[in-house]
Amino acid sequence: MIGRLIHVRDISALDEERWHDLADRAVEPNPLCEPDCVIPAARHLSHGADISLVVAEEGGRFQACVPVRPVSRWYNISYPIAANKVRRSTYVGSPLVDASAGTAAVATVLGTLADQRGAIGYRLFGLDSLREGGPVAHYLRRAADEMGLPVHIQEDFDRAFLVRRAEPTYSDDLSANRRKKLRRRRRLLTEELGAPPVLVDRSHDLSAVDDFIALEAAGYKSTTGVALASTPGEPEYFRSMCQRFAESKRLLVLSLECAGRTLAMRILLRGGDGIFGIKVTYDERFKRFGPGVLLHVDSFDYIHHNTDARFVDPCASPDNTYLMGLYPDLTRISTLLFALHGPVDRLVVRSLPHVRTVHKRWRSLVPAKTSKPETV
Repeated sequence: MIGRLIHVRDISALDEERWHDLADRAVEPNPLCEPDCVIPAARHLSHGADISLVVAEEGGRFQACVPVRPVSRWYNISYPIAANKVRRSTYVGSPLVDASAGTAAVATVLGTLADQRGAIGYRLFGLDSLREGGPVAHYLRRAADEMGLPVHIQEDFDRAFLVRRAEPTYSDDLSANRRKKLRRRRRLLTEELGAPPVLVDRSHDLSAVDDFIALEAAGYKSTTGVALASTPGEPEYFRSMCQRFAESKRLLVLSLECAGRTLAMRILLRGGDGIFGIKVTYDERFKRFGPGVLLHVDSFDYIHHNTDARFVDPCASPDNTYLMGLYPDLTRISTLLFALHGPVDRLVVRSLPHVRTVHKRWRSLVPAKTSKPETV
C-alpha cells in the first residue's frame, strides 16, 4: 500500500472518481470528507490552495483518505499542525476508510503525513470531530499505537444524535414539561400568523439554498461572523457543495413555513446510511416561538417516513445542551492530536495533558467574569 498527498485544486478526474468510489464503500459514512464537499471548499475558500488530500492507495483504489491543510494555530496550541479542519466548521471529521484495509490503510495515511511534514510545513496532525465507538476510531488508535505515535485528546463530548426506530416515537422520551412547551409554542404561533406551521421539503429547489443564506445573514449569525455571507468565498463554496449533493439526490432542505413566511430552514446531507444536519437558521422576528426547535422536532417524523436513513446527526456544537435534551440519543465526539515523528514533537504531545492540568488549576484561582445568561 502506498501513500500520496494530492492538492485538491489540482485533482485529476481519475483521482476524483477513486475518491467517490471510496466514499461509496467507506465503513463509516462522512459526506463532509467526500469530494462533493472538499473540492468546492478548495476552489472557493480563501485558503483553498492549501487543502490537500492524504490518500492510502492499493491496486489503483483509494483505501483511506483525509483532507488536511497546514495551520500555525490549532485550538489554543501554537504549533505547525496539519488539520483536517479544512472549513470553518468540521461537523464530522472521521476519515473515509475501506473496512478491508482498516488499520493498515490508516497507518499509511499517518505515515504519509509524517513523510510530507517537511515539504508542507507542519509537525503534528490535528483530527477534529472524530466519532467514537466505531471502526474508524479503532483503526486510528490501533495504527498510532503500532507506530508508537503519542495521541492527545484535545476535546471530547457527547452530542445529540438520533437512531432510527421501528416506529416514529422519537419525541416520546421528551419530558412532559418540554412537550407542553412545544405544544404551546405551536399554538401561539398559529394564533399569531393565522395558520399552523408546516414542514416543507425544498430539496428539489436550489433557490432554497440562496434563501437559506439570506435568512442566516439577516440574523445574529451575521453579527457574530458565523453566517456564510460573513466570509468571502463561503456562499460560493456552499452553493457549489449543495448543487453537487443535489445532483446525486443527497441534499435535503427542510423549511418550516407558516402563512407564506419561512420561519426556519435546515440543510442536511445524505452520506451512506446516515443524514447529517450541517446548517440551521431561523427568522429572528419569531424567535419567541422557537421555530428552529419546532423544525428539528418536525424533522424527526419526516425523515423517518421519507427516507431509509439509519441515523441522523445534527452536527451540534459541544455546548449545545438544548439539542441533547431534544434528540433521543447521544454520540461521542473526540478531537485528537497526533505526533508524527521526532522526539521533540512526541514530547510536545505527551506534555499537553500536564499543561492542561496546570492551566485548569490556574483558572480555578482566577475569579470568573460575570456575564448575562444566554437565552435559547
